[in-house]
Amino acid sequence: MKKLSLLLVDNDSTHTNDLKKILTALGHDDIEITDNANDAWSLMRIKDFDCVISAWEMPDMTGIALLRITRNDDNLHFMPFFLTHPAFTKVKVIQAGQAGATGLMVKPFELKNVEQKIKTLEKIKIQADISAAESSFEEGMRLIERNDYESALTVFEELTQRGETAEVYYNIGYIKTSQGEYEEAIVAFRKATQLDRLFAKAFEAMGRAYKELGMNEEAQEYLQKAADIYIGREKMQDAEAVLNEILQISPDSVNVFNSLGVLYRRRGDLKTSLNHYQKALKVHPDEPHIHYNIGRLYFEMKLPDKARTCFNKALELDPDFNEAKEVLNAIEIGSI
Repeated sequence: MKKLSLLLVDNDSTHTNDLKKILTALGHDDIEITDNANDAWSLMRIKDFDCVISAWEMPDMTGIALLRITRNDDNLHFMPFFLTHPAFTKVKVIQAGQAGATGLMVKPFELKNVEQKIKTLEKIKIQADISAAESSFEEGMRLIERNDYESALTVFEELTQRGETAEVYYNIGYIKTSQGEYEEAIVAFRKATQLDRLFAKAFEAMGRAYKELGMNEEAQEYLQKAADIYIGREKMQDAEAVLNEILQISPDSVNVFNSLGVLYRRRGDLKTSLNHYQKALKVHPDEPHIHYNIGRLYFEMKLPDKARTCFNKALELDPDFNEAKEVLNAIEIGSI
């Protein structure tokens, strides 16, 4: 539960002291008290409160008058505002609703009733925070579209203070990349991937940032992670684009050929898949998993003898390769 900053307004100190004790018992100790609406309005202009709880009846300015002023202020329009009274008549309930009261509290205060109102307030606060964050995020995206990177960066950095999300850090990384600050971009992209381990776009962007720094080994590592995630999510076009990008960095990358083999096999393009697996095999002829993958491919191509040869080779290279053992046994007994 997040502690709330509260302003209590009542000319009767007995009621404010009782309410303060209850609120403190509920874990909220950031409480300001004033005995009149004019001073309350001054405090509201200089401090950010989460809520105002004001008596209806007060000399000079009533609580409902303070509420109406609050609702007419652009900065305080959405401030949660409760009115208190010993006995709310039907007329008062209607007036409070028309003025925009968040809720009503009956005096003398009871713990259970106050606790219920505070829980309502906490829900309102959470929803308001979410709405404000969403609005800020949208504003940041608009600023990026206008290439106003400095203003967008300010928005997204402020958002990290409200709560960490992968998308926010990704956009910070994007801005830093656009500004040529690749090391800072990598820090942001890494944070994004820590918050979302399957954030392919962030791994992809991090790989490109490393590429710009001339760190090709790291570039391949993170681009490969992005490609693997894309393949796992059946986003084959994105995966292929990233894998071809890796080939531009390292034309003999065995992981890329193997991944392309998987990609094209899933697409049903068995001939192209075989071509990539064979390229991988030229780079690493003693890798049992490549032989195994080619064996599976031959089996799908209705070439069981070639498939058996590949599975046997995989098992020869790795006698503990259980998958190869199982498929060979299945072939022998005719279950596949």
